[in-house]
Order: sequence, then C-alpha cells, then structure tokens
Amino acid sequence: MLIRTLYFEQASIIAAVVCSLILAGLLKGTIGVGMPVVALPLLSLFIDIKSAAMLLSMPLIFSNLPQALEGRKTGRCLMQLMPVILGMIPGIFLGVRVLLALDANVAKIIAGLVLMGVGSVTLLAPKLQVQSRLVLPTGFTCGFFGGILGGIAAMPGPLVFMFLLAKGLRGKAFTKEASLYLVVSAGLLAILLTASRQFSWLDVSVSTAAMLPVALGMYVGQHMRDKIPPETFKKLVLIAVIAAGAELLLRHGFFG
Repeated sequence: MLIRTLYFEQASIIAAVVCSLILAGLLKGTIGVGMPVVALPLLSLFIDIKSAAMLLSMPLIFSNLPQALEGRKTGRCLMQLMPVILGMIPGIFLGVRVLLALDANVAKIIAGLVLMGVGSVTLLAPKLQVQSRLVLPTGFTCGFFGGILGGIAAMPGPLVFMFLLAKGLRGKAFTKEASLYLVVSAGLLAILLTASRQFSWLDVSVSTAAMLPVALGMYVGQHMRDKIPPETFKKLVLIAVIAAGAELLLRHGFFG
C-alpha cells in the first residue's frame, strides 16, 4: 500500500514527504524525542494516515536504537520497562486493527484528536510523581494507551514518557528507557502492519529508506542544539502540532 501510494504520486508530493521527514528528524536531533509528533501531521497533508504510520515505523526504530543501546545494563532496563511493554502489546494490536479498519477520513479525524490531545497534555502537563506501589499498574496502563496511540497514529511515546518522568527518571536514564521502549513498540508496529494484507515487505524497504532524510534532519538538529533553547523549541513545536491537529479536524468537518 505504501509503495503504491508513493509510486502514483507526483514528484512534488514525494519531495514534500521527504521534506516532512527532514523536519521531523530536525526535531529529533534538537531535543532528542518527538519525531512522529511532527512527522504525522505533515505527512497526512500528502499521504493517507495508514501509509504515514507504515512510513514512520522503521525510522522510529533506527533513530532510537543508538540511544537504546548506549551504555550498559540494557537487559536490566528492559526488565524495568516490562510493565509498560506488557501493556503496550495488547494496546498496539488494538490500535493497528482500528487503523486498518478505518475509512481514510475517519482515520484523519482520529489522528487530529490524538495530535491535539498529545500536544496539549505534553505542553501543559504538570510535574507528576508516581508512588512506588503504583509503578506496575500505572506503567501497564500508560503502556496500553500508548500502544493504542502507536497503532493508530505511530505515536506510542508521549504517555509513556510522562510515566517515566513521573517515575523519577532524568537525563541518560530517561533517554535510554524511552528509546528502548520506542524501538520495541515501533518494531511491533512494523511487524503488525507488514503482516496485514494492506502492506508488504516492499513497504518495509521504503520505510527503511525514509531513515535517510530523517538522519539528515537529525544531523542538522544536533548542530542546532546550542543555538536554540530546547524548551522554547519544544513548546513552539507542540503549539504547531496542536494547530495541525485542529486543522485536520476542520478540514474533515469534525466541527460541523
């Protein structure tokens, strides 16, 4: 489906898709997270949501793999993530089934709601703390709903990131667990989409090739870190994401 979608598009649309991936990589390189939050609203302007989710699956894996494997104790880190992962697995199964069954316009409306919700929560979220006795059920719950968002809109991260921060993780410890979670969830997303009748291994190769413009954006973003305050950049991006979600809803008549 993805390769057919891009094959029949005009060269200008392909160029716009590539530029969208570069901008998403720019965000990833600048603040370390958030690639699909930017990529999805941009890509949805040019291709359907299902193809956009497939296109983002492999870049999500490869862009987070170095941080996921950085340092030691990756196995221990994976065990600490197990409540989140156990919740994510049924959530992403459900999310992918919903995505594949939806009409294209309905999928864009849901994606718009997801973008507005994720952007607003991430922008306005207070500094939360989770008690140690609630880590397991909270992790499972955040993983489940994160999986649903990952299946529907290739955005498995924001809710889980909030949980990891509330658990007290900061710096490299947060980056490692967050990146490892994204690698696992994006890998499962790619497998589920490829196993469906709507996508094939050729689509996986196209998604893998999409890592090139993402990597270019990341390279530029990493060199911009010292020039733009990360928090300012992050807030501007999230405001743009909320606006993009609202635009998707308006364009498809959600507000009448």
